[in-house]
Amino acid sequence: MKYKLTKPDKSSSNMIALTFALVIVYCLATAFSIVLLGQRSLISGNLFQFKNIISLVFNWRFILSMSLAILSRISFILINSTLLKIPYLSDIATTLSVIITLTSIIFILIANHYFLKESLNIKQAIGAFIVLMGIFIMLNK
Repeated sequence: MKYKLTKPDKSSSNMIALTFALVIVYCLATAFSIVLLGQRSLISGNLFQFKNIISLVFNWRFILSMSLAILSRISFILINSTLLKIPYLSDIATTLSVIITLTSIIFILIANHYFLKESLNIKQAIGAFIVLMGIFIMLNK
């Protein structure tokens, strides 16, 4: 399907700006939800025992993480809804929403580095770079 390249009108520009803001919310909520659940003290025990699962579910980190995960899902829906209102993107709104929100990978890597003291080795970093370049290639017209 070919799309005619047209200059976005004022309404479309506002929708794109709103989409950008929602993507930032999505990325931050996703990254911090993952960081909260990545705490070694939280996940190091035997989580296949019922009492440990109950302890996990009532842990403040888990509760906050799940709240952020809900915010992440709501922001995804709002991103999708906003893209539906842009005429030249409405036919691919859900697919584009998924692709755009993949940028959360960058936020997750940065947050994990600073808060969980994790880092990638050179092979992993090259793989992450290839994935990110693939996302940017897909978004390029």
